Amino acid sequence: MRRALGLVLLLLLAGPAAAQKAPAGPHREGDYGGVTPGQRPEKPKKPPARGTLSWVGFEATGGGAKVFFQSPGAFEVTQRVDGATLIVHLDLARMGANTGRRIDTRFFENPLSSIDAKQARRKAGIDVKITFKNPKDARAASLSTKTEADGMFYAYLTFPEGTPVAPGAGPSSTNKTSGDDLP
Repeated sequence: MRRALGLVLLLLLAGPAAAQKAPAGPHREGDYGGVTPGQRPEKPKKPPARGTLSWVGFEATGGGAKVFFQSPGAFEVTQRVDGATLIVHLDLARMGANTGRRIDTRFFENPLSSIDAKQARRKAGIDVKITFKNPKDARAASLSTKTEADGMFYAYLTFPEGTPVAPGAGPSSTNKTSGDDLP
């Protein structure tokens, strides 16, 4: 009986403290609660092993786009255009958690339709398939690399503003990129 009373008393005392720590609710539309490349996290995490693609990111930039890749160490990047697709080869051994998820960029004001990273089939590394909304915009991106303040290495691909796409033209909105046709 004493244990039950002690437990009830403990729950009553913890109740107001628990209520103060509860989240205020969902963010308003347009609020971004994510992270910015290069910033140190509040709670440092154990970094992934060298040779790991730890993050694929996208940012719409006033009609253009920036795609970035993060890894604990430096890596080589090569690009080649194949039709309306840019194939970016990253000289990395493995993919980190969630880096294989397709990024749908169709609804942002930018020239890109999607970004899809897969383990390369024919040679070691990772192939990233970047599909353009308008095939006329398919070209290699401007590449820059940098080790940021967080100690991670980033490769940035910058794309200029795209040309308008006529309604019903370009990649279909139902087009699923599986990566099966990557070289």
